[in-house]
Amino acid sequence: MKLKELYTELSIDPFKLIESIVHAEGSSVILFKNIKSEILYVNEQFYHKHPQFKYCKESVLGKTDFDLFPESQEHAKQAFNDEQKVMETGKAIDVVETEGKTEKGHTIIAHTRKYPVHNKAGEVIGVFVITEDMTSDVVALRENQEKAKILTKLNVELSQENATDALSQLYNRRFIHAELDTLHKEYIKNNTPFSILLLDLDNFKSVNDNYGHHIGDEVIKHVGNILLNIKHQKYPTIEPCRYGGDEFLVILPAYQKDGAVSIARDIKDAFDHVVLHAGNYNDIVRLSIGVAGIRDEESVQDLMNKCDQRMYISKRDGKGRITY
Repeated sequence: MKLKELYTELSIDPFKLIESIVHAEGSSVILFKNIKSEILYVNEQFYHKHPQFKYCKESVLGKTDFDLFPESQEHAKQAFNDEQKVMETGKAIDVVETEGKTEKGHTIIAHTRKYPVHNKAGEVIGVFVITEDMTSDVVALRENQEKAKILTKLNVELSQENATDALSQLYNRRFIHAELDTLHKEYIKNNTPFSILLLDLDNFKSVNDNYGHHIGDEVIKHVGNILLNIKHQKYPTIEPCRYGGDEFLVILPAYQKDGAVSIARDIKDAFDHVVLHAGNYNDIVRLSIGVAGIRDEESVQDLMNKCDQRMYISKRDGKGRITY
């Protein structure tokens, strides 16, 4: 029996059903957001979790996560991107995230599900968010060795699923932040070097403007294929990632300047010798590259800024270049 038929046969009131879910006692925070990711509704549990808003609807409704949590802009950005993806694709997502620390020092772990909300015409008009605090469950599981193994397996599966960009099949920002943090800690502890490459596609906007976004998507897939081929065929330890839009980051564990520059040249050479045929687009995909390696007392953000500046120099000085 289809759900719609069940509603009819049992004379279920959808509004009462939603109301009972939203107001149920428990730890789930429930929100409705519009197409701009602005909050339209939160349940009482939201205020329990965030007492700083003092049950004042005016301080919450109509706001985005960027407005409410200025100290967590990266998390707000990831949440916004996830919600826009749900509304663009019409498909729900299910993620496990960390949200800082408890007073006892435990990492706060939240299980968040986001669903598209449709109007009667079938158009996506917003997103329905359910967030459940899993911290106490995780702490209890970690106290039991066998259950901890199960949790680790679950976390690995969830991490792999939610750390990959669907279009390019490369790792996304979730992976980037975790991997760079790990490498930086290893650098501080054992002075193990690492480097990064920041790749920016040249004239990508004109591709979208002149050929359409569907061809732009083919270009992104093409970039992912070439970078994965280079990893699999030549440099198995590198990690190519999609940083966002038409920017890509390649993480190079244990590589210093000379090795990083050599890999950058191999990457550029690979792109320069492959023509992409997609619709009316028949050309090589050109890119500008910045190269940077960790050194001295630099933070991960210092390294990223340095690499971004060098990539910008490549763009400024004529594009299709490598700057290190």
